[in-house]
Amino acid sequence: MEERTLWEFVNTKLKLGQRVALLFVPESIGSSPGRQGHQMAVSEDATLFGTIGGGAMEYKQVEACKKQLATTTKACIRQQLIHDKSNKSKWSGLSCSGEQTVLTFFLDAAELDLVETILSACLEEATYHLVLKADNSLFLEKMNASASKFDYQYTAEHTWTYRYILNFQERVYLIGAGHVGLALCRQLTFLNFKVILIDNRPELPTVKYDEFISKKIITSYKKVANFVPSTKHDYIVIMSFSSALDTLILSQLINKEARYIGMMASQVKVDRIRAILLGKGYSESAFERVHTPIGLPIKCKSPAEIAVSVAAQIIEVRNKEG
Repeated sequence: MEERTLWEFVNTKLKLGQRVALLFVPESIGSSPGRQGHQMAVSEDATLFGTIGGGAMEYKQVEACKKQLATTTKACIRQQLIHDKSNKSKWSGLSCSGEQTVLTFFLDAAELDLVETILSACLEEATYHLVLKADNSLFLEKMNASASKFDYQYTAEHTWTYRYILNFQERVYLIGAGHVGLALCRQLTFLNFKVILIDNRPELPTVKYDEFISKKIITSYKKVANFVPSTKHDYIVIMSFSSALDTLILSQLINKEARYIGMMASQVKVDRIRAILLGKGYSESAFERVHTPIGLPIKCKSPAEIAVSVAAQIIEVRNKEG
């Protein structure tokens, strides 16, 4: 879900004179279905958008919001929900043994300017944190692009702060536009990644890519590092059409801060490129962090299957703790 769509929903309801409850999940533990970063909106006419995990837990939260929306309350609410029936006072309605925190904020027409500012920020290249505090404040602040995706600081019942990157989308720098690259772009679109396609062939027809990518860069692969200002939130996928080009590209990107670097290659090709880079002074540890041969080993035979295996590996890295 693009967060911008959620805020458009909120904006529409506020303009209709309705109050809206916003629910955020700042932390989750164990097998909780509501994961950190989940959020949803409940409007006064009982329309819903988004999710905080679903099931009986979400139903109970939505029903509670409906009752609050019928009042004039503006005070935010923090709840610790335990997914275990034995804890009667904090039982969420689920029995999966995990737990999650839910923050609920109530907005009305007085927050229209703030909501429209948030919508504008969703479209900017600049990066913002949305900040929620126990004193009922909700605001934007500019942040460093390498800052943490989520930050939840809890000291006491009335002393906590939750901040997260607004409209967050991890970037995938896909280098090399081929059949597998196109299939991978399709997969990554479903997973809310922002794909930047880089290739060195000006004449290459890439119209099929356009609906799946946010940007296309045509440049010499000798300059590829200039177009990959990678951070710990970014992913690099190398799929050029030759071993020499892969070596050239990887030599420029191997020490980038990226969360993931993957290169499509056979084991023979991997061994050859590794020997060349080590011979040029690159470290063994630098090469070890490169996922190559790329993707999960599921005996792929087609571009679509390779794309699934690469996307699955990226998901595995993305969802890893830390």
